Amino acid sequence: MCGIAGIISLNNSKIDPTVVENVKRSLEHRGPDHSSHNFINDSICLIHTRLSIIDLNDRSNQPFQSDDERYTIVFNGEIYNYKELRKELETKGYKFITNGDTEVLLQGFIEYQDKILDKLRGQFAFVIYDNKSGELFLARDRIGIKPLYYSANDSWIIFGSEIKAIELSKLINFEPDIDSYLAYLRHLCVPADRTGNKNINKLEPGQFIRIDKNGIISKKTYWDPYTFSINNDLNEETVANELDRLLHESVEYRKVSDVEVGLFLSGGLDSSLLGKLMKQDTDTALKAFNVDYEESFEGYKGELQEARFASKEIGINLYEQNINFDNFKEIFDNYAYYQDDLVGDEVGIPLYFLAKATKSSGIKVVQVGEGSDELFYGYDHWNRLLKLSNFKKPYSSRSNKFSKFTNHRLNLLSNMLYGNTTFAGGALGFNLAEINKLVSGDISIDSGLIRFADNLWDDYFISKDAKLSKWMTLIDLKVRLPELLLMRMDKLVMQSGVEARVPFLDHKLVEFILTIPEELLIPDYSGKPLLKKVAKNYISSDIIFREKQGFRAPVGEWIKKDEDFFYESVRNFNSSTHLFDPSVLRKVFSGSDYQKKWYLSNLANWHLSRTVQ
Repeated sequence: MCGIAGIISLNNSKIDPTVVENVKRSLEHRGPDHSSHNFINDSICLIHTRLSIIDLNDRSNQPFQSDDERYTIVFNGEIYNYKELRKELETKGYKFITNGDTEVLLQGFIEYQDKILDKLRGQFAFVIYDNKSGELFLARDRIGIKPLYYSANDSWIIFGSEIKAIELSKLINFEPDIDSYLAYLRHLCVPADRTGNKNINKLEPGQFIRIDKNGIISKKTYWDPYTFSINNDLNEETVANELDRLLHESVEYRKVSDVEVGLFLSGGLDSSLLGKLMKQDTDTALKAFNVDYEESFEGYKGELQEARFASKEIGINLYEQNINFDNFKEIFDNYAYYQDDLVGDEVGIPLYFLAKATKSSGIKVVQVGEGSDELFYGYDHWNRLLKLSNFKKPYSSRSNKFSKFTNHRLNLLSNMLYGNTTFAGGALGFNLAEINKLVSGDISIDSGLIRFADNLWDDYFISKDAKLSKWMTLIDLKVRLPELLLMRMDKLVMQSGVEARVPFLDHKLVEFILTIPEELLIPDYSGKPLLKKVAKNYISSDIIFREKQGFRAPVGEWIKKDEDFFYESVRNFNSSTHLFDPSVLRKVFSGSDYQKKWYLSNLANWHLSRTVQ
């Protein structure tokens, strides 16, 4: 895994080498093993920082050029099926000088152009510059595991693995995007192609763009989860067998590495099953990592005992890390910088320390269980809503109105009755009524970005075949997974130079899950019945049926220790933006919902980190 960036002048201005160094330094945590840049000419420069995983030899360093120097690539990610693709290209006469996936990807692009994307099995963000046509080609993987940002104006095109790389070039101004801020309050991330900076966009999952030499952008979606249909010919036995096969295949692909691969282990079903599959057919020791808190807090018992139990049963070595409030205060001032994008989930905090401990143990690649809950219905509130929907089927009202109830239960019931969105995604910060009340009177919450999920809901539920269960997975594949869960994993884990691989989000596995009929996938609306059925072949019932609890951080307890420490940044933010009604903001501060206080504090710190020098 790596950091990539590039700077292209559209008016042939000479790029200042100091700017290049600033951008490169901002990404060196992503690629601590090697960093370099390539001035294709005075006004075009590509930048790469490398975390060496496959073909550790210097010959695989980037930027990497084709033999004729026409094409130059910078690539972040892993192509797991690169050996198969290499053999295919060799039959067409291509020669290779490295043993890595970067050269295969570049040669594959030369042969197939954008159609190479259909052949890739992996997680990736890459950019290829064509020195003959002056065209820039940017692509992001289907699920959105790896990020890619870009900014384009009349003078410059700048892209990077992180927003900060573009901002630190000083060629692009910071301009707060208020619609993105409000969308963040609802989804705890920013949907679609937007970011908190109005002058920076992100490439969406399953999308590529071309930028010609004049800066004209053309965009295309090459993979869309909404296009997959239910296969009613499937039966219970076929589904279980195919799921078993795909899981094995996905885990094996994610063991492809020239360095040791570890595991983030909670001790629950998902990570324990991955650990067992990783251990199969090998005598090599497997290192697993777990983080816990020195403080206890309401509603969370910790996972350390379960992780210890699972590690002994599976036969893997567990490394433990404890953190506390003082640890958090150590990184608080830099957390918005580490987080990079607007991501509201506090789990990024323990992930940061977990990755730090992982790297200290000599591991720089891990497999993680992200995505399993979304594919197999592991959340209790999902299943409760599915049961409730049996009494009132969801439908599209095409009404732009939203429920006026700020209470979440009343808000949900109102939306069910009037055909509004009952499930805007698995992560919910403030509902629309709360946001409408919180913001100042002249700010509208009816923008397409804030209502992003509602517009998709209306389009989806026009179909007579629409299912709420499928919608839940689809909307999270569109928003929560790529822009929240996977971004917190990428940004906070890569901060320590550790690569996370997500077997449950292999696109072949995702595609198969999307075709399974509801009655086979969740016959009784209980958590993960299909995955549990497969897991029984590998791990014990004690692990499979342990009580589920989400991975959390005690932000409420931490805020209580020093409330002014958290609130001051929100006050400063509001005094400069005037976004929130001060009287409503005071009510939030005096209330008992500490999660909402964290979301506001996190937004404020992200904004202030870009405006206060």
